[in-house]
Amino acid sequence: MATNGRTVTVFGGTGFLGRRIVRHLRSRGFPVRIASRHPDQGHRLFSRDDPQLQSVGANIHDERSVADALAGACGVVDAVRLYVEHGQETCHSVHVDSAQRVAAQAHRTGVDRLIHISGIGADAVSQSRYIRKRGEGELTVRAAFVETPFIRPAVMFGPDDAFLTTILKLLRHLPVYPMFGRGVTRLPSAYVEDVAEAIARVMQRAETPSTTSSSAALASTLTRSFLEPLRTRLDLRPDRFQSRLPFGMHLRGRRNVAESAPQAQSSGTDADRHRVFAEDVRIW
Repeated sequence: MATNGRTVTVFGGTGFLGRRIVRHLRSRGFPVRIASRHPDQGHRLFSRDDPQLQSVGANIHDERSVADALAGACGVVDAVRLYVEHGQETCHSVHVDSAQRVAAQAHRTGVDRLIHISGIGADAVSQSRYIRKRGEGELTVRAAFVETPFIRPAVMFGPDDAFLTTILKLLRHLPVYPMFGRGVTRLPSAYVEDVAEAIARVMQRAETPSTTSSSAALASTLTRSFLEPLRTRLDLRPDRFQSRLPFGMHLRGRRNVAESAPQAQSSGTDADRHRVFAEDVRIW
């Protein structure tokens, strides 16, 4: 792919958020290089007929691999995320060491702009390992690439997400489901397409430095209880729950689940789901 001075490399470009970032960047005219461990996934997800899309293999744990993925790029988005540690893939290796590696190589190769995807509440002194490593990652990135906007999405949802989709599958099969905080815990949420669009806008605004904030965060302007989006998706009414079970465990008949879930899953377009769930996304 010949670069035109606007090529953006997206690390993690085949992931839940990353592939949306790729699409929104392309819709704004950016040539995109999709960097992931399995470039064949990029070929399956995106059209091979688009000359402005390139899928390349990249290992964020390897300096040379990262540098090759950045060659000729003017922008980079680090969208690599890890929620479950396994083997050498740890929160520290991914969110701190690899984040620093991408930022340092971006600076070394002369990339104009870097966007780092962090997480809501990132804090280097948090007691939560995940949140603490997110915060430490921000510090190492900022030290290596000073003018880096940080994007801190709230809990993201959308088709094939690992949050609501997983819960819906469990609700269809389990007669009893544990609800933390008895289902009233407040959770900030953001529609994944909104987050991806906001990131594409930040990248575009970076072409005019005077209009770009040095730090950015994404969050919904409205929080919902844990139970609210489930009721919306499955048409769950309070009279279908038995709230007397301990630890907020709610009992539903299998018949009710079977009746409501398929209809909720099959009806409505992405736009319909967007109207139901989407929160305003703010950048500051």
